[in-house]
Amino acid sequence: MESFSEAKRLQRLRDTGILDTMGDQLFRGFAEQALDVMPGTSIAAVSLVDSDRQWFKTIIGLTVKQLPREVSFCSHTIQSDGTMVVEDATRDSRFARNPLVISHPGIRFYAGVNLMQGLGALCVIGQQPRRATSTEITKLTKLAHYVEIQLLAHGVLFNLDAAAIRPSLSPSRQ
Repeated sequence: MESFSEAKRLQRLRDTGILDTMGDQLFRGFAEQALDVMPGTSIAAVSLVDSDRQWFKTIIGLTVKQLPREVSFCSHTIQSDGTMVVEDATRDSRFARNPLVISHPGIRFYAGVNLMQGLGALCVIGQQPRRATSTEITKLTKLAHYVEIQLLAHGVLFNLDAAAIRPSLSPSRQ
């Protein structure tokens, strides 16, 4: 990713208008498909990384709605150029002492695809170490493109709605 700017990234995230919105079946469907792509995983999410938290638009396999950013695997994914795979989190120095690894849910495997150059990730998680095949990564990446399309569409609609309710900035003609 070119010149990672946290301020610009956070502004783009806010411009989508999606943070703290209700979950919906479309995003849940993407998470369900992600689980199908990576057999042996039990958690999947569309997550967005805010300034101090990881917020889940949808999550399967856990009941949390958000996590502190400092324990977020997806926070690392958004700084990558594409896909981040952790085959065994207990053997990865970035995550070996992470509370999500050493206690519930006991993360061992993680694969996440960076969404919209750093807004969040489509990710799958398993409690057993595993390798991701190139076919699985390709399928997860393609699925992430559909998630990005929906995030873009949400942003366009959000901004159209915001523009419709903003008072006109042009001087009134009398």
